[in-house]
Amino acid sequence: MKLNQIVANILELDAAQLSDASNAQNTPHWDSLRHIEVIFAVESAFHVRFTMPEITSLKNLGDIRRVLIAKNVLLDRVQGNAKVA
Repeated sequence: MKLNQIVANILELDAAQLSDASNAQNTPHWDSLRHIEVIFAVESAFHVRFTMPEITSLKNLGDIRRVLIAKNVLLDRVQGNAKVA
């Protein structure tokens, strides 16, 4: 499951609707609660932890991708179910 699919699952959208520019202002269902759910789901799926400064820098999907790449995460490799209950 790729990053876009994880975020799409949380936002109940088709992954094709998302781009690196997707954020709370231009994406349906992306509110503050779901933003936190996205962060937790990404951390869980990719087995990483974001620092507080990293979390505050995560404004859109591209920011999330950038931080994961900086952490040397292979974005195509995900284990388990990335949807937060």
